Amino acid sequence: MTTDDNPKKPDRLKKPERAPYLSVVLVILPLISAIMLWVALNNIGMAGGGFTGFLKTLLLPVAAFIVAYTVYRLAIERGATLFSVGYILAGVVGISSILIVGAGLYLGTLPGLIIKEVEERRLQVYATETARYADHRMTEAAQAGRVVPVVMAIASDLNTKTECEKATSCVSLRGSGGYGSTTRTLEALASRAAAVRDEASSGLQQREAIRSELANHLARMETVLADEERDIWERRTALRELDAGLEQVLNRLDEAVPTAMLAAYAGELRAGVTIPDQPDVTGRLNALLAGYAANLEAVLGQAESERIERPVFPPRTGAIQTLSYIGEFAPVALLVLAVELVFPLVLWVYTVLSLLWARYQANPEGDSPPPRESDFDDLTTLRPIDVPKRSRARKVVEYDDDPDVDDAPPVRRGRAR
Repeated sequence: MTTDDNPKKPDRLKKPERAPYLSVVLVILPLISAIMLWVALNNIGMAGGGFTGFLKTLLLPVAAFIVAYTVYRLAIERGATLFSVGYILAGVVGISSILIVGAGLYLGTLPGLIIKEVEERRLQVYATETARYADHRMTEAAQAGRVVPVVMAIASDLNTKTECEKATSCVSLRGSGGYGSTTRTLEALASRAAAVRDEASSGLQQREAIRSELANHLARMETVLADEERDIWERRTALRELDAGLEQVLNRLDEAVPTAMLAAYAGELRAGVTIPDQPDVTGRLNALLAGYAANLEAVLGQAESERIERPVFPPRTGAIQTLSYIGEFAPVALLVLAVELVFPLVLWVYTVLSLLWARYQANPEGDSPPPRESDFDDLTTLRPIDVPKRSRARKVVEYDDDPDVDDAPPVRRGRAR
């Protein structure tokens, strides 16, 4: 059988009907929003809570898709249509629903899309401030190290004065040497100065080693933060551990040069000594010790610079905190705003304009449509004296092709008037 013999068979296949672009957009737009929300929730770390976290990251995007699709479709297909024919409330409800849903999706999606970058930025700021703080502490330690030469000079001078007093009584100015009360007092002072000198010298050597350790510790913190192959949350955990160790290194740096002990020693020198029955020798010796104390306090005063507060390790970035960094991520923020809020509003506006233009083309003059016809239209034109006309029913005679039937019209019988 050929094609001509089968009239029901089409000559060619018909192209499938394409869905209107508006229907496609109303599906794709909420779908994109749901996918972006899913990515945002994973970036925030909501999926890390086991099955519960996985369920939240699954249900929230699905619910967002359903809500967005329903609201956008009702607002555009129903609200825009009703608004174009004069229902103002439909337009208010449509625009309000688009704004509420779009704003909710925007605030729920944007923080998650940029939260990792914001967290890295905050940690970088903290690392920079911590390095500056460590430099300040090392500068203080270096200034404290200047006290050590002063203590060494005091110890050396007291030793010299002790030997001089033994030989010639150069301090007491009584006699020509010997081992008297003045010499014994000077020996005690020299012994105390030597002990302070040895402890300060040992701390100075420790300080140099701790400064090198501190520099290596800060370099490790910078290396961990700059490792972009690791997730930012893993880098944050490692950086937190290094931050705890940093405080220990800084405390050891402060304790390397015992400035508190040196300040107490300066107080001892200023308090002076008392030699019985020798007020003049006591005065000369206390004047000598006061000079030592003044020199030591002057260097300690230079070492005590203004303390700055140590930077606090920042807490984990929250969704609201990311909004303060929108200016630094303006392109991403504008793109998400266009997808979640601007495009649905523009689509609604253009739909309303298209409907208004279609109405104008159908009725350019703006005439009101004719009233609808009904079975009672004739009654509205009647007057009280009119009698409605009644149409006569015609009798319809059916004929058939039977030859036995007489086809002549029937004759009306009756009396003639």
